[in-house]
Amino acid sequence: MPVSLTDAQRQYLRQLQRQRRDEAGYVKVTVRLLLDKGRSPASVADDLGLDQATVYRYVAACAALGLEKYLVHEQPGYWGLLTSAQLAHLCREVNQTLYTDCAALLAWVEDTFQVRFSRSGLTELLHRLGFTYKLTTPVPCEANATAQTAFLAQLAVLEAEVEAGQAVLYYADAAHPTHNTRCTRAWCPVGAARPLLTVSGRERVNLNAAVNAYQPTQVLLDETPRVDAQSTRRLYEQLLAAHPTAPTIYVVCDNARY
Repeated sequence: MPVSLTDAQRQYLRQLQRQRRDEAGYVKVTVRLLLDKGRSPASVADDLGLDQATVYRYVAACAALGLEKYLVHEQPGYWGLLTSAQLAHLCREVNQTLYTDCAALLAWVEDTFQVRFSRSGLTELLHRLGFTYKLTTPVPCEANATAQTAFLAQLAVLEAEVEAGQAVLYYADAAHPTHNTRCTRAWCPVGAARPLLTVSGRERVNLNAAVNAYQPTQVLLDETPRVDAQSTRRLYEQLLAAHPTAPTIYVVCDNARY
């Protein structure tokens, strides 16, 4: 990877190198100087404790921006090629639109601001703006915030009765555990499979159960071939038998048809 600097550029980088001995920019300046001496990217990466991809990324950024803009881009506190108003617009766009990768967002930035970022440059900018790349959080599509608020208010009334000894409160739902092996991600040699033994068959258990909200070790369940109205009735009969003197038994459950 031939990288040649003029005498003026070399002198300027030497000066920056002395100024940045204890800063992150020191490594990025040093990479440029070592490559200018004819060192290979592999040896530069090895001596500086980097990976080769990082060395190539620094060179690509410098080639795309030019030396002056590259050095400004690497200075602490630099927010990239966008103005504060454009940064605010970018934050609003990321909050409003779901971007699953950088490619679509790179295109949006270029179309909107006529500014071209590298993938790594935009990624670093997003991190500095307080964004991170992670799994989305699933939310029920029919969730009704008003109804949920009303339910919590009603639940508070029920809990007050329980705490006064006038009622018991259970949460009920069905579960369907399956006895089977599931594959996951693991480190494997490139091009080789990593076998994982599975069970001989898939066994499923259907459980209709209720847990005491104030005594979670008290769990009543009905194991059944099928969770239906009959299974639910048997479960409620267990609740009545477990609390024969309770004035009221409250059961909080979902809206399954049974």
